[in-house]
Amino acid sequence: MKTCLATSHYVCTYVSAQLLPIPSAPYSNGNSTKKFHSQYKSHHYLLVERILPFQSFESLLKDNHMHEQARIIAICHPKGGVGKTTTTMVLAAALAERAYRVLVADCDAQASASAWANAAPEGRPFPAAVVNLSAYAGKVHREIQKQLDNYDFVVIDCPPGLDSLSPQSAILVADLVIVPLPPSPADLWAARGVKLLIERGLGLNPSLKAVILANRVVRTSLSNAIMRELNEFGMPLLSSRLSNRTAYQEAVISGVSVSALGRDAKVATDEVNALADEVLALLGEYK
Repeated sequence: MKTCLATSHYVCTYVSAQLLPIPSAPYSNGNSTKKFHSQYKSHHYLLVERILPFQSFESLLKDNHMHEQARIIAICHPKGGVGKTTTTMVLAAALAERAYRVLVADCDAQASASAWANAAPEGRPFPAAVVNLSAYAGKVHREIQKQLDNYDFVVIDCPPGLDSLSPQSAILVADLVIVPLPPSPADLWAARGVKLLIERGLGLNPSLKAVILANRVVRTSLSNAIMRELNEFGMPLLSSRLSNRTAYQEAVISGVSVSALGRDAKVATDEVNALADEVLALLGEYK
């Protein structure tokens, strides 16, 4: 990796694309990984040199006084559809149900987290507060800092896209970055971008922790092979995982936490509670 100063506000980082090891397991329908490789060999994650525009972290850091109040968790991945909002909302709800004061910062222009909370039944609000900060982009960290005295946890639902300023701003003040990662080749390759973003953020936020959460996990031979590859990704893999369960979608539609679905969602509730336990352990806090 090499960097060059492009303007007074941007640094361009040139990253040569690298091919991850192709899993040796066949598709569940018997097709070989040779077909799998040929299907993806022209994909831009593999063959082009990506230019990542970064707003200068130094300029973002102006006015930034390290917080001593709420713990800040950023949910980041450069690709859409990987489960960032689901991870954000189920984790926030699980923490709130343990009597923590929790704020969700919805930084995605699609406002999926806000829509989830707005779907809550009358008289039964979503357990965590939700605020839409999608218009603040590179100033997200400043808006979050205004709320730190009022909450125990702030969970940030970051938008997709490596050129988005919101994830960069969130990483400046985050205690923990969680990268939700479905066991699919394209999602795994795309996650390299957020890894670079985190590595750059560590220069100005050295206490930052970053982990991978296996999300939408299914039991297939290909999925299992990719899960093994996650251990070689260069970031710690959480022991907890979120499986591909209908309970998570039902919670979205109903505007509630997974646990509010009752006995029908017990397995999903157990998964979310395991995630909350692990996050609290990483941050050194329990109730």
